[in-house]
Amino acid sequence: MTHRVAFIKQPNYELNSLEKSIRSAIELSGFDLRTVSGRRVLLKPNMLGAYPPSKGVTTHPDFVLVTAKIFKEAGALVVVGDSANGVHTPERTLAVTEIGKAVERAGVEAISFEASGSENRDGLMISRAPLEADIIINLPKFKTHSLTVLTLAVKNLYGCINGMQKADLHRKYQSIKEFSQVIVKIAEAVHPDLNIIDGITAMEGNGPSGGKLKDLGCVIAGTNMHSVDAACSKLINVDPLEIDTLQVAKNMGLWNEQDTIEITGSTLKDISPEKFDLPSTYIKGQRGSWLFNFIMKRIWSNISAQPVIDKKRCMKCYLCAKACPVSAIMYKENEIPKIKKAECIQCFCCHEICPHKAIDIKSSFFIRVAKFLAERKESTH
Repeated sequence: MTHRVAFIKQPNYELNSLEKSIRSAIELSGFDLRTVSGRRVLLKPNMLGAYPPSKGVTTHPDFVLVTAKIFKEAGALVVVGDSANGVHTPERTLAVTEIGKAVERAGVEAISFEASGSENRDGLMISRAPLEADIIINLPKFKTHSLTVLTLAVKNLYGCINGMQKADLHRKYQSIKEFSQVIVKIAEAVHPDLNIIDGITAMEGNGPSGGKLKDLGCVIAGTNMHSVDAACSKLINVDPLEIDTLQVAKNMGLWNEQDTIEITGSTLKDISPEKFDLPSTYIKGQRGSWLFNFIMKRIWSNISAQPVIDKKRCMKCYLCAKACPVSAIMYKENEIPKIKKAECIQCFCCHEICPHKAIDIKSSFFIRVAKFLAERKESTH
């Protein structure tokens, strides 16, 4: 089977050139804009929380604006929605990310996933908003993720779980494999018709909110979310099977690494960065190895990587404590919060939610040794 994934060079968010690039990406992906006329089209950006566009955490508002305009002009009834992290309200998230302004400028409607209610799909309570849409356009941000390595097309659909239910799932499914299975099940229940990734300003390092901004300079589009994620992995020189959601999709028969991915637009070589930093929790080339399995079984659940609060950067907003699914963060008013290491499940929700980048991820000695051995092995080949 062949899946088309388009990569279009786009250095910035200048509206005219951005519109041309997104239109080109849609066309080259094989998606037919003529099919949307008269239909309810949901745009699902990454609206993780109340972060301004300058932070590079959420889908850029101009990316949403241009995409909404394109589908509206094609005759669609366009709505824009997502579920924030459960700490920030939908109203505040729309305002601070400036996606609310983008929606107004485009003349379309913003909807609340929470207000839409939820529906049980295979034991998971998923927002009715995406389930009731005729067509879903997935608009992720190209970012790293300290738990899942990358957050792209599939991971972005975790936002279809409303509010604090996200934290509940982190608590219930604590291993990376189990949690990745949940992510894939949610993505399959929603099943987007098209994925358009904002890869203009990406995030590397310890994402999805505390990493470093990276000028990747591209728009990526494809109709098959798993193939889009696989192509993006290859773009930054990561084996797709190193991404747990892709490994899960393979095991579930939803994706085959032998399928052909036809790259259209620019080649990966033309866009691929010289260097792209991955999370400190990631050991390159060790998925499936005896060393990685040893770490996962013996170490990961206890001390593999621990969130640590930087006292100098902490602003005592206590969002980390509110986001923790197992109440492992204690705090008193006007004091720096403390993480109870014995109760921490390494879901990194606190790292993800902190708007001040005050929570770092400290790798254990065993992880550092494993990284050293992996890098040494790679350099000898």
